[in-house]
Amino acid sequence: MARTGPQKIPGASQAYFYGDGRYSGSAMEVNCGVVHTTEGRSLPSYNGGAMAPTVTGVPDIKARRIRWYQHYDVDESARALANKLGGVETNTANVFQIELVGTCDAKKSTVWDGKRAGVDYIYWPGAEDWALAEVAWLVRWLHDYHDVPLTCVKDWLAYGKDPRRPGVTPASYGASPARMPMSAWRSFTGWCGHQHVPENDHGDPGSMNFARVIQIAKGDSIQEEDVPLTNDDVRKIWLSDGFVANPNQATAKDNPYIAPATGLRNIESVVRRTEAKLAALQETNDKLVQAVATLAANVGDLDPAAIVAELKAAIENVTIRLDADGAS
Repeated sequence: MARTGPQKIPGASQAYFYGDGRYSGSAMEVNCGVVHTTEGRSLPSYNGGAMAPTVTGVPDIKARRIRWYQHYDVDESARALANKLGGVETNTANVFQIELVGTCDAKKSTVWDGKRAGVDYIYWPGAEDWALAEVAWLVRWLHDYHDVPLTCVKDWLAYGKDPRRPGVTPASYGASPARMPMSAWRSFTGWCGHQHVPENDHGDPGSMNFARVIQIAKGDSIQEEDVPLTNDDVRKIWLSDGFVANPNQATAKDNPYIAPATGLRNIESVVRRTEAKLAALQETNDKLVQAVATLAANVGDLDPAAIVAELKAAIENVTIRLDADGAS
């Protein structure tokens, strides 16, 4: 079967690519995706590729991004699903597999071995929008270049034991209500979790809000929190670049704004610094033009006037744009 479309994910590291070695997979055409959580805080070794997904997402929480590590080509079977004899195919059933580093276990929703959720690791059922948006980017890319539908199953059961049923395995484990029958899996397209795949008993990624991932992938904007600035915040902003702070803010409790007169002085300060920078840039440009003119004059086959004119035009264009930016 031919592999159509781009096979390497833009920006993904290929440092742990297993598709050209001992555990290389079979060619297929992806039309669905399965989401896993690693239940760990770092990139797994996957036993050298023996149990690897198509791609692993490692959160960089400080930078608010996910770093992707690709293990197989997009249209190549991965190895993160169990596949029993008989029954249905799993890994080779046109499925793209994502492992998300972190946890879906509610017992680790705030603290895990002294580490803090949202700071040191991600508890995926409670993941912030930035993390879901990073997953949504990959989901959208697979839709745009490999026609994986922007749909997902409805029910994502929580990972963890029901406190009303002590000793019972998590609801999302084993033969859970979310587990697809083999007939449904054979025709499935879109996105589901490990907990939905037949012949498997894992319950990840728990109650991850994958409907929100699909929503973002379809183009819905991410709502940033509207956090009001405190007086200290405003003072830091205005003082950080040599501005004059509003003297009334030293005592004001409910007025985080800059007085109009103070604001005008700050604007004047910006203009003066911008003019000084432009003047220095113009001086450098003049020297550069003179140097090029001198060089061109010593080269017989070139037209010095044409070179200088073209260079002056380019510099003038840059200067105009800088001037406009400085005045805005």
